[in-house]
Amino acid sequence: MITSNNKYIKQIDGLRGISIISVILYHFFPDIFIGGFIGVDIFFVISGFVISKILIEEFNSNKTISIKNFYIKRIKRIFPAFFLVIFVSTIFSYFILLPNYLVDFSKSSLASIFFSSNFYFFFTNQSYAAISSNFKPLLHLWSLSVEEQFYVFFPIFILFFLRFFKNNYFLTVIISLSILLYVFSHFLEDLYF
Repeated sequence: MITSNNKYIKQIDGLRGISIISVILYHFFPDIFIGGFIGVDIFFVISGFVISKILIEEFNSNKTISIKNFYIKRIKRIFPAFFLVIFVSTIFSYFILLPNYLVDFSKSSLASIFFSSNFYFFFTNQSYAAISSNFKPLLHLWSLSVEEQFYVFFPIFILFFLRFFKNNYFLTVIISLSILLYVFSHFLEDLYF
């Protein structure tokens, strides 16, 4: 059975700290901290856990989840900083980037605004570690796109699941879906690389 309590878990802040440090070290010393990018994966896991906890608590107390309120909270939390980054990056890019990089920046901006930059960078074969990535100011937004896609679909999934299935199967379904998506990601990678 899915249960949750409204307790703050301070260890999550420790995991966030480890994630931040590993990503920073990876960016400054990629040859030394080869696996530092795992910090992004840790962030995804933390986000999945925290969002699941919030949604399950709401369902347990109200027997429903307000998808609208969930989306409004995410928008208020993410959009101001996100659009500030897009705006400032656009101004600097206009004056700094060469025309061909400016065209790519425009495309990546559009993909970022629609939270699909992870697909854009994947299908245009742009590597995060390549030298040319220095001329892609919004490349880091791929992870926000993944996060936003999760925010759009997961609350609907969890509401549907909790309403129509027994809570006992929740963990089994999540693990099965995770394995399926992992296999699918390898299939995509083999298909395009």
